[in-house]
Amino acid sequence: MGKNFVIRALLFSSLTLLAQQACADAPVETPLERSNRVLKEVNAQFEQHRRADAPKLDNFPKPEVTASPSELAQQFSKPPVLPIVTATHELMVFVSFSMPPENLQRIVLESEKTGAHIVFRGFKGDKMMEMSKHIANLIGKHRVEVSVNPPAFTQYQVTNVPALVIALPNASEGMDNGCAQATRYVKVTGDVGQDYALDLIERQSPQFASAAQVFNRRIGGGLQ
Repeated sequence: MGKNFVIRALLFSSLTLLAQQACADAPVETPLERSNRVLKEVNAQFEQHRRADAPKLDNFPKPEVTASPSELAQQFSKPPVLPIVTATHELMVFVSFSMPPENLQRIVLESEKTGAHIVFRGFKGDKMMEMSKHIANLIGKHRVEVSVNPPAFTQYQVTNVPALVIALPNASEGMDNGCAQATRYVKVTGDVGQDYALDLIERQSPQFASAAQVFNRRIGGGLQ
């Protein structure tokens, strides 16, 4: 019994010495080497986890119909459909070639800004071609609307020019004499600027004040 115990003790001592000798012979890991080793292990675990969870392209839903590049270009080249806004009021300036040329020219310039329709009573020289030449010389390259409309003078009871009129589109509905209903238009007679006439309407005619304000803003280039 004592002999076996001695043998076991010697064997344990020998194994302990061998393990210590092996540890002593193994190279010591520097902090830098340990850091690099840990980093590699973390990267390996991350790559393995990412590959396992990565989705496959085959799993993405596919469109039933594929448009060609030409079809897409044609689709996006079309301008958007916008609603057509109809003007609720009409602005007109009644004039005559009997007026001083500088006054007519001022009305043309103002009408280009406000969008007023310039109205003549009849032809100058009683000839359409001659009247057309006079109108062309008057407006030049300005974008204004000009017409010869004798009934309009009766419709809005214009007896003196220039006269500025703001009217509703249906001003003459239900009238047998060709005149507009008095409550559906407003008129300013006198050789004054359109800004002055519109300001006068805005201050003295509540029914047409908002329309006059819109037209007047256009003269100064303001918002409409």
